[in-house]
Amino acid sequence: MSEPVASKPRKSRMSGRHVLMCFLGFFGIIFAVDGFMIYQAVSTFGGIETPDAYRKGLEYNASIAQDERQTALGWRDDTKFASTPERLQVALRDKEDSAVAGKRVVATIGRPATNRHDVTVTLAETAPGLYEAAFPGAVEGTWIIDLSAYDAGSSNEPVYQARRRAWIKP
Repeated sequence: MSEPVASKPRKSRMSGRHVLMCFLGFFGIIFAVDGFMIYQAVSTFGGIETPDAYRKGLEYNASIAQDERQTALGWRDDTKFASTPERLQVALRDKEDSAVAGKRVVATIGRPATNRHDVTVTLAETAPGLYEAAFPGAVEGTWIIDLSAYDAGSSNEPVYQARRRAWIKP
């Protein structure tokens, strides 16, 4: 018969040092990825901020009164990009469907999700009640248009305000 072979004691492949290194490596990767994501979220924020929110909150009742005055006027607008997207057209009509002429119309045009591409243009009256302006940054997609119409002599408070969504087809 053969004699039993004495086996050598096996060295453990995984020691406490290995477990510690795996543990620290795992959480190190988690912290690094979290830090990168936080940096990206904070540094790329292009959302809209209201620098004077407190003052606007105090003027809330005045805002409601302005909206009631505008509703009583019964004005409406037809806002669109002209046949070439480089032009913005706004037609203002009153409740009798007459053209609203002689106003100073200002529009802020921008993308819905960011304020990085916002452009403010003053529209010129090209016909009674028809206002137009060049829009140099016109590219396809969805745009938000904030309109404000002022009396010719006054520049403080708008007589008419509207917010419209417009689409430039590809």
